[in-house]
Amino acid sequence: MQNLPAEYVERLRASLVAGTGRLSKLRYSDTKSADSIGWVRHGMPSLILGGRADELNRFFESDKFVVSSNPKFGFSLFGVSFVRMYGLMNRRTGPMKGLLSRKAEENFEKGLWAVAKANSKLAEAKRGVWDMEGSENHHLASKSCDLLVAQFLRKLPAYADQKCDDGSTLAEQYETRRAYFSKWFDERAKRGQFVEAGSPSYQGDSVSALFNLRDFAQDPVLRRKADMYLDLTYAVIAEETLRTTRGGPKSRVKVGHEYDGGFCDRGYDLLFNAPGRAFVPLGVGAQSTSNYYPPPAVVNLAKDTTGRGVYVFSKRWPGPVAQGGGKGAEDPDGPLWRTLDPERSVLRYGFATPSYVIGSAGLDPAWLDDASMGFRWQGVVFDSDPLARIGFEVKPANTKDWHGFNPFFSVQDRNILITQQWAPVPPNPRSALPAHLRVYFSPTLDEVQEEAGWIFVKAGGAFAAVKVVAGSYQWTPAWKRAERVGKDNKAFVTLDAESAPVILIANQAADYDHDFSAFKAAVTAQPIRYADGVLRFAAITFYGPSSPSQVDGRTVNLAPSRGYDSPFIRCDWNSGLIYIRKGNDTELLDFRDPDNPLKVVGAPITSAFPPGVGADQPIIFNKAAR
Repeated sequence: MQNLPAEYVERLRASLVAGTGRLSKLRYSDTKSADSIGWVRHGMPSLILGGRADELNRFFESDKFVVSSNPKFGFSLFGVSFVRMYGLMNRRTGPMKGLLSRKAEENFEKGLWAVAKANSKLAEAKRGVWDMEGSENHHLASKSCDLLVAQFLRKLPAYADQKCDDGSTLAEQYETRRAYFSKWFDERAKRGQFVEAGSPSYQGDSVSALFNLRDFAQDPVLRRKADMYLDLTYAVIAEETLRTTRGGPKSRVKVGHEYDGGFCDRGYDLLFNAPGRAFVPLGVGAQSTSNYYPPPAVVNLAKDTTGRGVYVFSKRWPGPVAQGGGKGAEDPDGPLWRTLDPERSVLRYGFATPSYVIGSAGLDPAWLDDASMGFRWQGVVFDSDPLARIGFEVKPANTKDWHGFNPFFSVQDRNILITQQWAPVPPNPRSALPAHLRVYFSPTLDEVQEEAGWIFVKAGGAFAAVKVVAGSYQWTPAWKRAERVGKDNKAFVTLDAESAPVILIANQAADYDHDFSAFKAAVTAQPIRYADGVLRFAAITFYGPSSPSQVDGRTVNLAPSRGYDSPFIRCDWNSGLIYIRKGNDTELLDFRDPDNPLKVVGAPITSAFPPGVGADQPIIFNKAAR
């Protein structure tokens, strides 16, 4: 920790203190085994800070302490925390040796072995890196724990000669899983990082698992790859984040995160001091107990909330399932396994300014089976408030078995997004029909006005407009300004026609000289041509899922030659050579040689690097567009 910036160390300590808050609810005298995860998550920062050490060790030494498991995956999402505590504090390799008593440490080992013995299967470890069990967060949590537990225990006398229930040894498990994750990092760096892209909760689970690999893997090559991968992760988040609110398209957005502060990531705020907002210390298990800190190019990109310019970002990330690779009862390793297609991807597209970020996902309608298809989010977030946003979602006729699969189909040209309800059956249940697109308007927006068939919005230094192209719509309830998002003040426009397209436009107020009336007049003057299911607006021709959309008469390319393309991150698809730049700060990440990954901070600027600042132009009606 001594090499970390002093102001970051202060935030780390504040986060650790916040992480102990719920420990006050736990007492050894009346606790039960189900509380074990609470003792771990809140006891870990307490031990680091020197609090309640005797009582904590007493619990971890006792029969009440249990390493929990998941009947589907073995090591669960909770397993990441159990492994982290042992990795930090075990007396052999932990950087914080001595905080756990010898008996508590042995009890951890006993519990970790019990889960590994019953659930770690060598046949699964030998599968390809594009095979995935269940959702990505569970897969990475479970398999990273399998690797690290095998690493921790394989040379201990009590476990070295033991065999898992499938007959494999921990040494065999370790070598196979080490090779798996080494290749996993290479392939994902080349073809896109996360399936659960931008998810306010699920991607965070995956990142926590990768922190464990970065901090505890004994293989220096694997550790280096994990470190490089986290740099890329935070560079991607930074260029999509407006102050502390992540914009751009997302997968698996639910349980209220569509509306609340879930778009703000605790770890991001901790690392970068909640850029443009007031930092509020919260418990963050992985980041607050790690010596990881991003390089200057990423820090600069995250912290500069006003000087990044105006820019398009696009990324090809995984999702589509390989032909015949979907989940099925016939898989020998269980019905939750599926195989992703590494050559097909989801195009994550966005347009960012200092006042808003608007984004959507580009999909090939031929590929209905997509591991990232659940509860997608698209829309626009605004600088004016962390909760200020306009977002799209689909309301089904029946929520039973509804997982929001491929809810809408969209096309975007910079600051104009056109979408319509899709929600195909299958993969959605037939009971979901009819399903209607609806548009969410946050109560923290400044103004919402209806005029000439458009819904106009003011939010800080931005204007926006929404148009339901065909049919009518209903407000449920009517929009009303409020300082907070509450249970009863979420306003939606719900479309009457199932397949009507909707247009969303966003601009900085400065694009129209801060004249809201001029913006409204310019927008309403634009011709809208909609016939036979085809919408033509501005430079966009939108066919919905029936045919590829066009911009300026050219078919939208869902598989561009660059896997990452923005003023800050550039990488040719499947190359493994990633250039990151913000201003004059640079970083080069080279995953091309599996045995020698290279990270170069402060690499000389060449033409291979992106420009380091955005200079794109939005569409401004009644003005030169480009």
